[in-house]
Amino acid sequence: MLNRRDFLKITTVAATAASLGMLGGCGSSSDGDNTEVSAEHFPQSVVSGDPKADSVILWTRLAGDTLGGGSHKITLIAASDKELKNTVASHDLTVTAEHDYCTKVKITGLQPGSFYYYRFHYDKNGKRYTTRTARTKTAPAADADVPIKFTFLSCQDYIGRYYNSLAYHLQNVTDIDFVVHLGDYIYETTGDPSFQNITDARKITFTDTAGAVALGTDQPYYGAASVSNYREIYKKYRTDSVLQRFHELYPIIAIWDDHEFSDDCWGATATYFDEKKDEFDTLRRMNSEQAFYEFLPVDNTASEGAFQTPDSQLYGQINNAGVYRDFRFGKHLHLILSDYRTFRPDHLIPEGAFPGKVVLDKAAVTAVFEAQYPGQGAAVYELQKAAFGPYVDMTSAPWNAYSAALVPTLAYVYMQEGLSQTDAGIKATADLNGLVSAYVFNALVTAYNSAVTAENQLPLIDDNTYNNVLDRGIAYMHIGKQGYFSDIGSRYGVVKATYDMLAGYKAMVDVLAAKTPENVFGDTQLAWLTNKISTSSATNICFGSSVSTTSLIWDMAALDIPADYKQRFYANVDHWDGFPNRKNMLLEQLGASGKRAFVISGDIHASFVTDHTTSGANVADFTGTSVSSSTFINMVEHAVEAVLAAGAFTDDQKTAVRAKLITNLDDSLLEAFDPMIFADTARNGFVTVTVTEGNVTADYYLTERDDVFESFYKKMNELTVTHKKFVFDGTQVAEEQS
Repeated sequence: MLNRRDFLKITTVAATAASLGMLGGCGSSSDGDNTEVSAEHFPQSVVSGDPKADSVILWTRLAGDTLGGGSHKITLIAASDKELKNTVASHDLTVTAEHDYCTKVKITGLQPGSFYYYRFHYDKNGKRYTTRTARTKTAPAADADVPIKFTFLSCQDYIGRYYNSLAYHLQNVTDIDFVVHLGDYIYETTGDPSFQNITDARKITFTDTAGAVALGTDQPYYGAASVSNYREIYKKYRTDSVLQRFHELYPIIAIWDDHEFSDDCWGATATYFDEKKDEFDTLRRMNSEQAFYEFLPVDNTASEGAFQTPDSQLYGQINNAGVYRDFRFGKHLHLILSDYRTFRPDHLIPEGAFPGKVVLDKAAVTAVFEAQYPGQGAAVYELQKAAFGPYVDMTSAPWNAYSAALVPTLAYVYMQEGLSQTDAGIKATADLNGLVSAYVFNALVTAYNSAVTAENQLPLIDDNTYNNVLDRGIAYMHIGKQGYFSDIGSRYGVVKATYDMLAGYKAMVDVLAAKTPENVFGDTQLAWLTNKISTSSATNICFGSSVSTTSLIWDMAALDIPADYKQRFYANVDHWDGFPNRKNMLLEQLGASGKRAFVISGDIHASFVTDHTTSGANVADFTGTSVSSSTFINMVEHAVEAVLAAGAFTDDQKTAVRAKLITNLDDSLLEAFDPMIFADTARNGFVTVTVTEGNVTADYYLTERDDVFESFYKKMNELTVTHKKFVFDGTQVAEEQS
């Protein structure tokens, strides 16, 4: 393991006149024949970030590994003019192999709301090799009465894809102040066939495959795990000419989502194998964070002078604080960025959940109804119980007598799914120890009976007991969990009504136990967010979330399809729909802030605009699509076809489902969730937000989904771009003609 005690030093340089003499007057961007702008020496160019009113962070990487290794000296020059004559800061820096020759410099003492220009150079054998001269901009002072304009992005897969939307941005949207990146800056896999498009021109290979996670069978690929794996991804992404130019013009404020570490992660736990194996890996998480901090200009310390990010600030360590932080841009914008992945609990329904496990028994269901209808919980249960499933208690007679037969039967199923004999037996024993769905119980008895002689067969639960005697409750199967070790019915495609009941019950239990319900943020971040929202003095609060607060619902209730599928489903409970109570609390808090509050979010690879109603003011959610990653409609197409192939659907029923969830997906989502006013699930792009005292305007720039597979960098006039404009005045969101 790499010793990270000296993780990545960020040198702080004060912007003072005293710094002018350090370079002997060599501050110009044109230094004669001995100066060369060199992509060979600086292959990732530069990027600036985390702009404050008086400071900004500047980043570059020297290709030191091709210069003989060891340590090297480079120099930074920053100035108030493009020619770099009016120098405000200059500094000699040492870069080493320990951090892949990355460096970050924090310049302080700058003027608010001002442009600055900078470059790095490396001198060798009388020759000066430089980065391109880049531009950055500081935030306006907190009392400045000025409009703010920024772009937010997410999900920029590199493999087989191009950043055409950013190329359009560079030519046509040139007046922004900064960029917010809401996560999935990189994708940690080298070619996941479920969503990545491998080509010779845009591919990633790891030098250290032994240190990576081996994935795939028919098409083997890898997930990053070692520091070198993650570094190689960032280095490859940042060789893209459009992404480089974008970073050279605008400071970035970045947070992470899941793919900076691992798809659909929570804390240090990945989900590649859907609980067939333990994927908790603190070292892998720390490696991913190390590369993130090395390659992005994130100011994750409050120190002055030379400072560093030691191990103690990474995942699971004593000073770990994630990436949540806030920024002030004049009187009218307070940007509050949250960290959704670091501290959150597991998905409410584990991927390895036994479908027959009862998670809400009669008492729990009654308690949920009692909370909704005080004094009537028991009566409501009696009225509604037919909608739930009967269950048996495998710890009491006569059902416990079946364990000796049913545990091996279930263990065999788990072995067929890939578990070892030992692990299969342990899991089957645990899953059949407690309340079990009578339906699943009978299915296991039937499976057992099919393998034994007639005289050794066990009786099924008789119809009278099944229908009239047993108590009824909710098992995982009633929330959509139909398969073993699967993300369907766990992270995706869960039944909304029963999921909400389970989430509500667990939240009640936590409150009674004096715990924070649905503790997505962790107690420290939650307290920080609460304070920032309640005390903000800005006209507008922008809450940055890596995942959307817009509910994505598939309403299948009216279709003529098998009864199990005639439900309202949450499409994705890896994002905020997975924590419905905490989401409502957050929206209520924003609505009660006394400010115009809106959310910017990403992750879902689609564009949505939602006008949330709260008990206070309305809260808008502007969800941006992916820059280049596979769009939401692609994911839905794959999921729908998988369900149709496995389910008992007639051809007509398949046609109806495809029409609802594929052909008319946007309209279906709009119909199923009233606060949503715009949906586009098929295009890539970005969103630009303009904030003034009077309103917030969100401009969506969207490109066709198939265009990402081809470079339009040199033929931008052929790129089709759709523009949508929405204005939020604090009371409602309205679309305006663009």
